Amino acid sequence: MIRLICNGADAQFRQSRIAVLDVGDPVYDFGFATGHALPSERPCRVKDFSGGEESVNLIRLSDGYQSGEKTDWTVIRFDKLLTKGLVRYQLDPLEDLTLLDQKQFSFAQARGLRQNSQKCKLSVLDFANGRRRVTHDCRAVKGQSGSPITRIVEGKHRLVGLHIGHLWMFDSPATRRPDRAAYINLLDRETVDEIESLISQNRS
Repeated sequence: MIRLICNGADAQFRQSRIAVLDVGDPVYDFGFATGHALPSERPCRVKDFSGGEESVNLIRLSDGYQSGEKTDWTVIRFDKLLTKGLVRYQLDPLEDLTLLDQKQFSFAQARGLRQNSQKCKLSVLDFANGRRRVTHDCRAVKGQSGSPITRIVEGKHRLVGLHIGHLWMFDSPATRRPDRAAYINLLDRETVDEIESLISQNRS
């Protein structure tokens, strides 16, 4: 995980967190983040937690972007970071939501740390109006929008979704009372296909 910093966005809460994707391009790295966490100011640069820094040379929002919804994501391209130990994530669409409670996921301990050291459980909330949200039980603070929810499968780091923010509910489907929960956009096959197509069009 690295930071995205844009001109005029030096305040800590406006420095978005982004995941670097494992795409095997020899020249470029591609970052993945929420669209709503992307400051409108340009130009932008990425900075890792060891001081490595590169200018952003491409930003692409999802087709039909809507803040807080399934399409709330963006792909960012920059020259390849040479940082030792930088984790690059493979995209991992999870289609069977009934299996979520049997798996453990990871999330950043705090916005200033690069490691995903918190362990999380994901849950599905089904609302009376037909809307569905996937929530997590890790502690999340302001400025962590765009931080990845991940897991390790056979030694590989897999990205399953992005932290979006918090839901404020007058009548939670889980507790049947006013409640608050952190929620994510979980990757599905359609979203992964769109991300991979966009990256393919902009590789070196």
